[in-house]
Amino acid sequence: MLGIGTWEFPVNTMAFKGTVRIDITDSGGKYGFALRVPGQRRVPPVMVRSVRENGDTLYIVARVPQFSSADIPVTLAFHGNTASGTVKAPFVGVIKLSNGRKIAQNT
Repeated sequence: MLGIGTWEFPVNTMAFKGTVRIDITDSGGKYGFALRVPGQRRVPPVMVRSVRENGDTLYIVARVPQFSSADIPVTLAFHGNTASGTVKAPFVGVIKLSNGRKIAQNT
């Protein structure tokens, strides 16, 4: 499984500027994901619809029902303890994730 751990990404868009954390876990042989935003008590739940691995990259399709019923394609490429990727968010467009770093190893 790719990317197991907690990853931190700086985000700088018109809608949000700050840090996001993505927890990726092995949930009985299936991927588990949790999105956290330090300093925010309530982060809308993210529903992961599918996950596909190809080389060092995860291709994820998610939804945030609180905001939209549209699919949100996410790519995360892992390079040791660093990561990068994109999120194609409805109403926002493509958000580039760069300078991601692993901050914890989840077991």
